[in-house]
Amino acid sequence: MDQVAARILPWRSSGTSSTRAGFTLIELAFVLVIIGLLLGMGSEILPMLIKQNKVRENRVLVREVKTSILGYALATGRLPFAASSENGTETSGRLQGYLPYATIGVRGKDVSLRTLFYAVEPALTGTTNREEFQIRLRELITGVRTPDLFCDNGTFQAAFVVLSSGENLQVDPPNDDNGNGRVDIHDDNQFSAPSGTYTSDNDDILDAVSITYLHGILKE
Repeated sequence: MDQVAARILPWRSSGTSSTRAGFTLIELAFVLVIIGLLLGMGSEILPMLIKQNKVRENRVLVREVKTSILGYALATGRLPFAASSENGTETSGRLQGYLPYATIGVRGKDVSLRTLFYAVEPALTGTTNREEFQIRLRELITGVRTPDLFCDNGTFQAAFVVLSSGENLQVDPPNDDNGNGRVDIHDDNQFSAPSGTYTSDNDDILDAVSITYLHGILKE
């Protein structure tokens, strides 16, 4: 009976086959459209995710370096001078420059393989033991000595500052004052707020320890 019906109504068989083929092409086109949309979204989202991951890694690194410098101060009774070159060895008398990572014993380059920068309060580099170091801190807090390193428009009296130049590989104002993209002896002693907002104008990642915080640690 089915064979007879097929001979009498051949259009049913061919029509069904054509309809199935049409639906398959539509489904395939739909899938291709979805894939195209996902790829388009991925091309925009992926760079953003990579950038966010780099920022996060640099923040972690700067925070770890800050902790290591605190440990160095507690162990030696002083803060290290800055390094004048990227070899990471402190240079006596140098207050602003590259991080003295070799002296401290830490990793000195960020995720972009740029050496971190560092600035230090002058009064805290010449001490020889913890007692003298604590006296200097107390003198800075009480005004016997005048602080010389500040963050956040002068409202944050810093013992030291650690800085990554960020994605653009250049230190941005107000951390760089002479336009050379670095922290060096030609810059002033003013820096942006620690853990400040990451913007298109300033993508530096900066952290610092206040004089009062460091004094409190030494008292414990």
